[in-house]
Amino acid sequence: MSECGVECIASIIVVGFLWGATNPLLRYASRKQDSQMAPEENEGFAKIVSRFLRSFLNWKFSIPFAANQLGSIMFNLLVINFPVTVVVPCVNAIQFIATFIVGIAMGEQMQQSTVKQKTGMVLAMIAILGMLVIE
Repeated sequence: MSECGVECIASIIVVGFLWGATNPLLRYASRKQDSQMAPEENEGFAKIVSRFLRSFLNWKFSIPFAANQLGSIMFNLLVINFPVTVVVPCVNAIQFIATFIVGIAMGEQMQQSTVKQKTGMVLAMIAILGMLVIE
């Protein structure tokens, strides 16, 4: 396992941003599609498959989903090649920050407790990255 240098930090930022930025986009596309569909009491297998295919044919859902999955692949590569104790908390912190920023940009309302949690994540990430620089 190698040390977490510039390549590691850049990869952490990219993965965190891919995951975080796509969360509000996926949430928006899912809600929009759900609001357009009439609720049904009994959904058979064919109806479930139809809804599944309709989601993936909708570019507003499929493109963010593909980007999110690319982030997942990159995350697995990060965990294999760099210290888990650094990668996981930093990716999560950046993910939350990106979700917060993109969500606000899309007009989502955030609760005060959510803002405090995001601030705590940022401070934890800065502390972890600071420890890396000191070593």
